[in-house]
Amino acid sequence: MRDSLAAIRDLAAKLGCSPWFAGCGITLRPDERRQVEAYLRGLDLPGFPIECVVSFEAAGTTARRADWSRQWWDAEARAAERLKAAATARCGEVAVLEALSTLTEAAVDLYALAAAVAANHGTEDEGLIRAAAGAGAMAAHQMGLVLAAEAGEAHPLACKYCLFAGGRWLLGVMGERCYLF
Repeated sequence: MRDSLAAIRDLAAKLGCSPWFAGCGITLRPDERRQVEAYLRGLDLPGFPIECVVSFEAAGTTARRADWSRQWWDAEARAAERLKAAATARCGEVAVLEALSTLTEAAVDLYALAAAVAANHGTEDEGLIRAAAGAGAMAAHQMGLVLAAEAGEAHPLACKYCLFAGGRWLLGVMGERCYLF
């Protein structure tokens, strides 16, 4: 029990050491494609084609699309709820929330990382930078739930976190495709 909560605190302490958003705009690597496929499969979603977005402008356009998949959104929310229930049963609600709070505080730094990468790409769109940082913070929070529930690195939300911490922004499923920046 304590080990999983300590793992969340360790994740919070090391959060800024990962190359957040640094891979945005570069060609999708085979290992990243496999990570997205594992994420989708783990959420029991169809094998959507994976499309790599190549610019912040295109990421903003994609993120604002109205045809986002409710099936994807609900599957991810259910996965997070199951993790939260398992973590709470294992460690207690207060202990889990306290550990996740340290992660939330650390995730504030993701804004500066997103802003720096966006600036290197010639983008100063505050809304887009906040969206990227917020999506990263959500991935970190979900990884905290994975750790608290001891769900393992193969859990779809762990796969999602690995994409973000590895430098990508998983934009989600829109239409019949999964988009990664």
